[in-house]
Amino acid sequence: MNRMKYTEWIDSYVEGDLDEAGRQLFERELLTNNELALEFRLDQEINKALVDTELMDFRAKCIVAQNEYNLKTKNVAKVVQFTRKYWYAVASLVLIAAVTGSLVLFNPGGYSSEKLFKMYYKSGETVGISRSGNMVEALLFFSKKDYKAADEQFDQILKNEPNNFAVQYYSGISNLELKNYEKASLMFESILAKGNNLYTEYAQWYLGLSYLVSGNNELAKGIFSQIASNPDHYYSKDAKSILEKINKGEKGKKFLNNLFFLILPF
Repeated sequence: MNRMKYTEWIDSYVEGDLDEAGRQLFERELLTNNELALEFRLDQEINKALVDTELMDFRAKCIVAQNEYNLKTKNVAKVVQFTRKYWYAVASLVLIAAVTGSLVLFNPGGYSSEKLFKMYYKSGETVGISRSGNMVEALLFFSKKDYKAADEQFDQILKNEPNNFAVQYYSGISNLELKNYEKASLMFESILAKGNNLYTEYAQWYLGLSYLVSGNNELAKGIFSQIASNPDHYYSKDAKSILEKINKGEKGKKFLNNLFFLILPF
């Protein structure tokens, strides 16, 4: 099974949606498939961390309420000494949790934008290749992974054929490879602006990946949501899978931010 598909399988297992045969198959695979085991462990750790942070938020609120009450009492000196020690103890626990959370969220099994891009991007995916005119030379460079030379050829072709979808598509892919994400996005956006054509679904998917790898997560999520909502889209299942991972990563960041917020007073 492709690693990109593990999320849905894990969720079905955790939520009890698998039948007995499916559950036994998952558990057998978990014993021999290192990638599945790693992703399953990460899923469990993040879920546990999210539960733990809710508990810490509750404890922090209790401490604040206790401090407000103590300030009204006569034994101010004793109360300050007690609460300071108590706060230091809580701060130490929070700091440890923050470090632990960081290790969980940023280990190799985490879902950074760059890692998600590498998981879902298929280098050099070809669509409806045309071998007319200057396109032959450009595609030769492309096939040899000389993306800089290929893109220079694509630019020359686009001067005379600004609406050539094939050239725009391969120029977009070349610029993704060259990490020129802004130009890649412009190429894919140009294809989509012209309405439905042979390259529409591919351009939409790679535009989402361009936004994702360049840090525009909200734009990326918008594109992937559109794709996921269309069951007939070629990348519909991949879009649903990547959205789950993006959302999981955002929950993890929120968890870490909450921990840092508790630490700040110290």
